Amino acid sequence: MSSVQRPQTIEELLLFCQEKNMPLRTMRFFIGEDYPEPKAFGIFRDADGDFVVYKNKADGSRAIRYKGPDEARAVGEIYDKLHSEIMQRKQGSGIRRSQDYVSTEPRQRKPFTVRSLLSPSNIMLVLLIVIAVFICVRESNNPSRGYYRHGGSRYYYDSDEWYYYDDGAWVIADVLDWMEDDYDDYYVSNDYYDGFGANDFRLSPYYDGYYERSNDDYYDDDYDDDDWDYDFGDWDTGGTDWDTDW
Repeated sequence: MSSVQRPQTIEELLLFCQEKNMPLRTMRFFIGEDYPEPKAFGIFRDADGDFVVYKNKADGSRAIRYKGPDEARAVGEIYDKLHSEIMQRKQGSGIRRSQDYVSTEPRQRKPFTVRSLLSPSNIMLVLLIVIAVFICVRESNNPSRGYYRHGGSRYYYDSDEWYYYDDGAWVIADVLDWMEDDYDDYYVSNDYYDGFGANDFRLSPYYDGYYERSNDDYYDDDYDDDDWDYDFGDWDTGGTDWDTDW
């Protein structure tokens, strides 16, 4: 299996989709177009010169995934979404195929013994359950990743660290009392939106993935050619969750 160069411009993305025979309008992807109708993903360049990546939800409202001057960054967002939607359908069809066959042979129950209860596989299962519960409890006690607003200031929480928006840039914040006990009262959103009053945290050096996107190696595609093989004639837009922001 081989990989290809990631598209870095809208024109390159359109050419890539043509080569893969993607019926973009049927798939509800509008590349290079500010499409106004519900249930659509798209990318275009606005009158100010910024590149806008958007999703029009089922109710007609628009969620902005990215808005800024970095064309490669914007194209990467919609390119990754294309891949995600294709893989979701490929995996879903595989699940359906595996469920088509149901054995009619009666199962033979093994007799219960203490030895079977203490088998290595059962012990490993119990350990995995304990670890999963521990992780869930620990995560439930942490703030949700995303944007917060407190006292007119903007904050972001990610990976056990708080960040503060100060003078046009994100910086590491001191831990305040509300961050430890009352953070839920000040949570705004996991996704960035225009009007929040701060820059998109994903564009800061603290965001996981920033340096990869800034490096030339980022543009080496980590998807295989086989990932894009799909019978697009069977595309069903009902497979997309149109009520989420992305």
